[in-house]
Amino acid sequence: MTDTVPTGARDPARPPAPHDGLEALLQIVPHRHKLGVRVILSGPGSDDPAWGHLDVREDWVASVLALMGMGPLPTQPDQPIEPVPIRIGFDHDAQRGPYLVVCGNDWPTAAQTAADAELRQSLEQRGRWRRSRAPDTLRQLHVLMPEAGGPRWDFLAPDLLELHARRIIHLAEMRVDFDDVDAVHDALREAAKLSHFAGLDAVLIVTGDRRVGSRAFSDPRVVEAACDLGAPLATLAGPAPTLVDALAWRSSPVPGAVLAAMEAILRDELARADRPRLDRIAEWSAGPPAAPCDEAWPTDPPF
Repeated sequence: MTDTVPTGARDPARPPAPHDGLEALLQIVPHRHKLGVRVILSGPGSDDPAWGHLDVREDWVASVLALMGMGPLPTQPDQPIEPVPIRIGFDHDAQRGPYLVVCGNDWPTAAQTAADAELRQSLEQRGRWRRSRAPDTLRQLHVLMPEAGGPRWDFLAPDLLELHARRIIHLAEMRVDFDDVDAVHDALREAAKLSHFAGLDAVLIVTGDRRVGSRAFSDPRVVEAACDLGAPLATLAGPAPTLVDALAWRSSPVPGAVLAAMEAILRDELARADRPRLDRIAEWSAGPPAAPCDEAWPTDPPF
């Protein structure tokens, strides 16, 4: 017996492409006349009309957002709630039949992609868009990470902390609210100052642990600050790359790939260190040191 997939349905063994399905914006607003919130569904563009709404309880919406990896609802009544990009797809199950799939959409909409391309072209024309080059050494590493951490950083951090404990690199962590564009911009400006005065070897930004749909790392002010960083940039990215990721000399959503790139720099540094000469110096320095000051001179100097 063989399983067959109905005509027009997607083979469940093949995951959907990043842009499969219908893009939409899901916005949550307080209900004016009764308890709960109103969920409004509209097209992906900011000027698209609403497709419809649904009045639901706040705890149910919070549970759904948590399942989709979008975080909790804002706790402050006056805190603005930005539209959340989602993707609505169609799938088929041999037992359940056809069903809709709703998931968080981290990929930019067509309008956002066009805006990103325009920003990059503008920076290139002004000579400000410069992709980072890999550093020659890795002694001072400055990391920008989300305030509450994240799965990618939690996976990479133990290896970097071990290098820090072994005094191979000096690791400095800076926690930033990735939902606050001003905070991200200020953190990059501070990193640029450190690079100028303290000589940072590299800056690592964990862009992948941002909120789903966040546009902070494609914001013009943030991208321009990344262009002016003055130190090699690496990013631990998410599934959908941002403009800041495009500036990095190494950007990957896989923590092990980012770690391997850093280890390659350390190995290259060791290979350039003239190991045989260092071994000869170590062998020579293992002997008794010369007597200090006047004791090193003979009692009857030849002059």
